[in-house]
Amino acid sequence: MKFQAVLNNVHNIDARNICSLIESESVDVTITSPPYFDMKDYGCDGQIGFGQTYDAYLDDLKNVFEGVFRCTKRTGTLWVVIDALRKSGEVVPLPFDFDRKMREIGWKLREIIIWEKDKTVPWVHKGQVRNCFEYVLMFSKSDEYNFYVDNVRSCENIKKWWVKYPERYNPNGKAPGGVWDFPIPTQGSWGSGYVRHFCPLPDELIERILQLSSVEGDVVLDPFSGSGAVLAKAFGMNRAFVGIELNSEYIDMFHRYLAAVDGGGASKDIEGRSCSKDFYRAILDLRVLKYARVLYKKINDELDGALLAMRAEYSTGCTKKKNALVVVEYKMVLRQDVGCAVDKVLDVATRLSGKAPLSKFGIEPYFVTCERVCDVVARDESVSLYTERVTHKVWKKVAARELSDVLGAGVIISSICVDFDESNYE
Repeated sequence: MKFQAVLNNVHNIDARNICSLIESESVDVTITSPPYFDMKDYGCDGQIGFGQTYDAYLDDLKNVFEGVFRCTKRTGTLWVVIDALRKSGEVVPLPFDFDRKMREIGWKLREIIIWEKDKTVPWVHKGQVRNCFEYVLMFSKSDEYNFYVDNVRSCENIKKWWVKYPERYNPNGKAPGGVWDFPIPTQGSWGSGYVRHFCPLPDELIERILQLSSVEGDVVLDPFSGSGAVLAKAFGMNRAFVGIELNSEYIDMFHRYLAAVDGGGASKDIEGRSCSKDFYRAILDLRVLKYARVLYKKINDELDGALLAMRAEYSTGCTKKKNALVVVEYKMVLRQDVGCAVDKVLDVATRLSGKAPLSKFGIEPYFVTCERVCDVVARDESVSLYTERVTHKVWKKVAARELSDVLGAGVIISSICVDFDESNYE
């Protein structure tokens, strides 16, 4: 069967035979939750898990994910939702035993996520705590794998001191941590809807994984597709999908699932998923100005006060250096009474820009020296002034003709105007 004919469907075959269905190196990301070990009867002869010994169960999982490995592109990833279990009162560390099997195949464990699933049975057995989380293990096939962390950055819960230390914050926001809090949907016989599966994965969890590991048009695989939550979310986010499921009732459930969510599980925004353009620009503005302040002070400390002022402005040039976000022109006004050579000032500025802390700002600087303030400010221009100590709050806004009257205190000049109340960011 040609691979295009396989896409966007759920196939009623055994996951251990995955390579008979899917071409080698054709899948971008696999998201799945394997059958429980000897706990849940999924109603199929020869099923993985129920009625097996633990070693046989692990061997069958290894067989499945060997096939997934062969089907996965070199840049692809595998995400497995899996939990420890108890047998005869003792904990069986299934996630860790599973990882050892994956390493034998060639999978590389990259992340361990704790999924707080919230909704669990309220009772516990004597000598146990309530189990309210599962592991999400993320594997890659190679060292060069797709991981789009900027897609899931957030401005939620960012500490207030980002204003004073903008170089420490990505302008796209904060990357998610290793604990994800997504309540599971109503499940099993307790549910009143169409999702009747032992452990349905929440839309938000699937969406985050898809954002991290794929882009539109990529191929998503679930070799234990169950009710089809992964496939429906992939379809709703414009990814192609392939599902494998032994239980034909679950396949029928998947088609009802698609219909119930209006044709494919249209993607919903995760709260705080991405930062606004205003936050992005604010971080860059603060970095540009603080860079000027730090550079100004370091040059003056090294060259006995060689600079009178510095102007910082965005440049229209394209970045050429790795990890640079913007190109910025820094015009340095030299003090004539110090008489420091221009070449010396430029050499020091270049050297300082190539090492920490300035090298961490994501700024590609372009340095210019000037002998007079009028060379950096146009006659009819108004600018913002910042002091040698503070560049997150404008000190004064002045016209060009007024600049000479206040230049002794305002050392950083820019058309950029930021005005954050310092008392709110301590």
